[in-house]
Amino acid sequence: MKKLITLAVLALYAIFAVAAGGSKEAAKTSSDGPVNIKVWVSSGSEDDKYKEILDRIEAETGIVITDEYYPKDELDQKLQVSPLVGDTPELIIADYLMIPSYYTSGLIQPLDEYMPKDLYEDFIPSVKNETNYDGQIVSIAQFDAGMALWANKSMLENAGVRIPESWEDAWTKEEFEDALEKLQESGVPYPLYIRQNKTSSLYFQYMPFLASFGGSYLDENTMLTTGALDSEGTVAAFEYLQWMVDQNYINGACDYENGFYERKESALALLGHWKYADHVNFLGDDAILVPCPDLGGGVFSCSGSTVWAMTTAAADNGKAEAAWTILEKALEPENILTVTDFNGAIPSRISVMDQVENLKEGGRLYLYRKQLEDGISVLRPLTPAHMTIYNAMQSVYSDVIGGADPYTALHNASQEIDEVIIDNGWNN
Repeated sequence: MKKLITLAVLALYAIFAVAAGGSKEAAKTSSDGPVNIKVWVSSGSEDDKYKEILDRIEAETGIVITDEYYPKDELDQKLQVSPLVGDTPELIIADYLMIPSYYTSGLIQPLDEYMPKDLYEDFIPSVKNETNYDGQIVSIAQFDAGMALWANKSMLENAGVRIPESWEDAWTKEEFEDALEKLQESGVPYPLYIRQNKTSSLYFQYMPFLASFGGSYLDENTMLTTGALDSEGTVAAFEYLQWMVDQNYINGACDYENGFYERKESALALLGHWKYADHVNFLGDDAILVPCPDLGGGVFSCSGSTVWAMTTAAADNGKAEAAWTILEKALEPENILTVTDFNGAIPSRISVMDQVENLKEGGRLYLYRKQLEDGISVLRPLTPAHMTIYNAMQSVYSDVIGGADPYTALHNASQEIDEVIIDNGWNN
């Protein structure tokens, strides 16, 4: 496996070396000239907002910011080979789960010496959890994810389904199944949308269901997936997913994004904050949040977000102070709200969250806030093996939705993942 990884890195080096060309020279600045900071961003729906924020910071600080946007997998590949190519950026904006791997490989500069105490204390607890690794602050976050069920209020009312207002009065398993049946009988083609056209995202989105069945992806004690990914609880959660598909409560063949909010084929959507704008634009006041059901082991949400991290290249290039200036500016209320007003996520700072009407009691997104404050949110496992697990689970979700035996799919994936973990020493 290590040989394969080495060969892959060398191949990627050959691909990117030509493109990098004179990147080392381009990054140099004279002692009295402006500092140039390169930022690589994991591309997504917030790209335009990040450009807006970075342009604002550039204008306010005089730091020249070169921002480049790449799909998640391409960004990961580029960062793996960047030390060889010599074009490592000073800052990264990416999924927090990518950071442990980069930290382990020596790419991430901890932020403890830069972080003011009062600023850190203003972070919500879930953000502190996701931005810490190996006992150090390794990233910052502008927001945390909101995760629950989006619901079409009129469809629920038309079907005579009780609408829970808090996670504390969430549907039981029996009530949830009754709701799915009533919705189907009332004429809703597929009561639940789960973004089955992008099964990789189910790694995150299905976690409230997984946790409620007592399942998990990784054994936090052994740092292996055996005994967790193929455990009784995890298998039961995937059998339940398959059952919902078999009952036509979920359209297993769906290959589009708008089944809930535009086509109105579903009354419920297992989606987080990132589709907020589409849901509200198409459904108006009918777009509401309800908690995920209690499937036997309690009610859960999940959290985690895009984070900003400084690389060791920033320190090596004498640009750490400029890089931190950008990170600290990104946490100012205006810059946080630029993103969260767009994507409906939860501001990472308590003082900023208090400014948002939607997050006040009675607001459309208050459930997101309450779930985080009440501590019912679970994080995806922080491990350098994240991308290995993530890629394997994409296939597992796709196979199970397609009819594969859940235990076999999970057990086989667990064996393959653990082989990579052990080979790389990520369980030590």
